[in-house]
Amino acid sequence: MTVSRRSAIGLIGAGLPLVGAAARLGAEVLPPPASLGQQPRVYDQVGLEWVMDILPFCTAPESMGGKAGKNVDDQIAADGTREELWPIVGGIFYGRGIKGTVVPGGGDFPVVRPDGVEIIDALYRLRTDDGVQIIIHNKGPRYTDSKFRLLPSFNVPGKKYAWLRESVFVSTLTYPIPPEIPAPNFGPTANGRLIQVFRIT
Repeated sequence: MTVSRRSAIGLIGAGLPLVGAAARLGAEVLPPPASLGQQPRVYDQVGLEWVMDILPFCTAPESMGGKAGKNVDDQIAADGTREELWPIVGGIFYGRGIKGTVVPGGGDFPVVRPDGVEIIDALYRLRTDDGVQIIIHNKGPRYTDSKFRLLPSFNVPGKKYAWLRESVFVSTLTYPIPPEIPAPNFGPTANGRLIQVFRIT
């Protein structure tokens, strides 16, 4: 049977309401939102694998602008209130198949957003014991007075440590460094923190 162009267009147009009705019908049979405390079926369980500890040391904080505490307007930045920066003076790191030192320079540049959430924003370098330099950007919110959850990203050349740029990580920050952990001494004004990095598997 031969169908003219006009007839074909008519048939297509006649089917459009049915498509719309089917779409509406499909939307109506979606399950309701999960209630609080309800656990969904997990099809690909996420895991955490410890990969390294980083012990960066900072000097006493420096004011970001004006005289800290004297004029609030001097601390207002585009993304919130930035009162202090913490210059990094060194440190060490060690983990699975990787170890080295924290390169002096860089720092932690925390910001309090307009919604009141404090964000840790640290940018610095690591140097492995075989001479590879790694840029780490570790950023995330303060959960409580003593808990931080950060999302580190690594920029590293070559193949040996390519897994650092090919994986997703989460880290914790503990301040000060627990006394049972051996740590270098950078002088009386230096303060260290423990960064524990985990790869999401």
